[in-house]
Amino acid sequence: MAGDPTHYDVLDVAPGATPAEIRAAYLALARAHHPDFHTTSSAATRAANEREMQLVNEAWAVLGDERRRREYDDELRRRRRDERRPGAASYDFTPIDDDDTDYAALLDDEPVGDGATVSRGLQMLPAVGVLGGLGVLVLGMLLRTTFFLAFGVAAVVIGVLAFVATPVVAVMRSYRSDPEG
Repeated sequence: MAGDPTHYDVLDVAPGATPAEIRAAYLALARAHHPDFHTTSSAATRAANEREMQLVNEAWAVLGDERRRREYDDELRRRRRDERRPGAASYDFTPIDDDDTDYAALLDDEPVGDGATVSRGLQMLPAVGVLGGLGVLVLGMLLRTTFFLAFGVAAVVIGVLAFVATPVVAVMRSYRSDPEG
């Protein structure tokens, strides 16, 4: 729906155009595309003008009627608001497409697949850091060793920071791989 032309686009008028401006635009386009003016043209030209005339008539039927135009404007606003709203969660989401996975690069800092995904190694880093750090922390408490306690705390902190950094890395990779960005 986002790429479809609106009735305003068809008549080439602004959404805030007055009824007189809309009527003038309709009449000008009707004169240009009416089938009666293209009887000697090729079949392709006639067909194109007939289709254009249908679009112009549809636009005029809505924008030429005050009530229908108000309803159409409300619908356009609702559609634009919905397009800006993020989509609902999908159960078919997979962060890694196994068909595109380069298993040799899993622990590398290279993008996997199309460049917008995050490698499994990077996805697992936060969990491994936190769990490993907690394990070393418990070991340090049992052995009452300051080195293990400090190492365990550092690993937990790094793991928690990685939980924040991983989505940031994914977003940055998607910006880099986006051809329009």
